[in-house]
Amino acid sequence: MARWAVGLAAVVAVVLVVSSTIFAVAYAVGGDAAISDTWAGLLGAFAMLGGLLASLAALVLAIIAKVKHERWALLWLPLSLFPALLAVVVLAETFWME
Repeated sequence: MARWAVGLAAVVAVVLVVSSTIFAVAYAVGGDAAISDTWAGLLGAFAMLGGLLASLAALVLAIIAKVKHERWALLWLPLSLFPALLAVVVLAETFWME
């Protein structure tokens, strides 16, 4: 259970880093027009939505692993990824995407 949780959280983290890099480069080069109604904006949105759902699943798996007293040093990743992503989405919606 712990291995699945950590693996899923690691995949989500890598996908979010790659899509955020593509999003940031497109925004830096072309501004708001480069991410509005383009594949870069769609990739960022789907990566964040899919990342939230997958990190929620990883969080549930990590909680189950903790309840079963499975010990693994990397279990902090799935336990912290969903709350961090949720905070990023809430703050981005509040302050950046008006």
